[in-house]
Amino acid sequence: MIELFVPPVVGAAIGYFTNYVAIKMLFRPVKTYYIFGWKVPFTPGLIPSKREKLAEAIAKVVKENLLTEEVLKKRLNEEKIRENLRQLVERLLDEFVKSGDRYIEEFLENIGDERLEVFVNFNLVEEKLSELINILFEFLNGKRVEELLPHNLKKELEKFIDEKIDEITEQILKLTKKPEFRDIIYYGVKNNLLRFVTYFPLFTEKTLDSFSEKISDVVIKFIENSTSDPQFKIKISKIVWEKTRELLNREINLSGERGENFKRIVKDSILEIINPYRKKKISEISGLKEEIVPQIITLLKELVQKKKDYISKVATEKLLQVIEIELPVIMESVDIETLVKDRINSLPIEDVEAIVLKLIEEELRYITLLGGVLGFIIGGLQVLFFI
Repeated sequence: MIELFVPPVVGAAIGYFTNYVAIKMLFRPVKTYYIFGWKVPFTPGLIPSKREKLAEAIAKVVKENLLTEEVLKKRLNEEKIRENLRQLVERLLDEFVKSGDRYIEEFLENIGDERLEVFVNFNLVEEKLSELINILFEFLNGKRVEELLPHNLKKELEKFIDEKIDEITEQILKLTKKPEFRDIIYYGVKNNLLRFVTYFPLFTEKTLDSFSEKISDVVIKFIENSTSDPQFKIKISKIVWEKTRELLNREINLSGERGENFKRIVKDSILEIINPYRKKKISEISGLKEEIVPQIITLLKELVQKKKDYISKVATEKLLQVIEIELPVIMESVDIETLVKDRINSLPIEDVEAIVLKLIEEELRYITLLGGVLGFIIGGLQVLFFI
């Protein structure tokens, strides 16, 4: 009876053992063995002997089928990726709000000996300045001054004139006391009398001087008396406001040669301020670290805190767009095929075996068991045939 069970059991053992050995020979031995100078067959194992070709094949599969541009673009457009990138941007914004001043201070310390022109393209600044001035002049040309001022400035001007009218009258009164003012009145009167004399040549030079002095005194006396009259203040206020209104309603004319000259003056004035900074070191710029940078940082922090959601959303979209546009260049620079191939070739064969076994260990176990089952079946068939 035992003879019936021996062939299937032996067949199962042989089948299991041969499949087990065959699978092991995929990875073992890891190096070539020699006996009396002759290479032992099947050394090294299949994978160690074909390692480079295996690496090339895997790298090619990864490049052409797994990590393609289309696959990566599709992955980048997944909502999960967008959300993770948005959260990353928000963390960076939070870190800036928390420690941005320290980072910028460290950055300024590291670049303190560098000239400003290393970081600022002054030729581009000059070019953009010209464009900005042209845009500004085009906007201002033909506009009335009143259009450019805030809506409530008219009332503020009226209020200002009312508040300053007493000061204006006092200045006028002080002006009448000055010899220069008296001389102006005197010569103004005398010049007008000289025109009268041309028609009635009866006045002598002395009489003319006397008349001029008396009339000048009357005019000055009139001005002095008027300044103390409340109605005078009202009239002065009205005149000042009418002149102010006339100025506000005047159109700005920046066309033609006058406009070009004014543009040149504005540009030269601004460049006169900017140009000295070309050769200055960062550390030599007065007030940069103590005044300018802290104000800029404070402004940026407030902006980030108020518009964090909007900034993170826009930054995420822009980052994704840049990554997608530059993806071909990135992939070419990374060279996935070479990277995978070099990585596989650099791994110890034991690690390669562990990676392969991790992927197909269960399938190899089934193959080994299948060898035992087939051996058992063949042994059983032998028993049937020889009964």
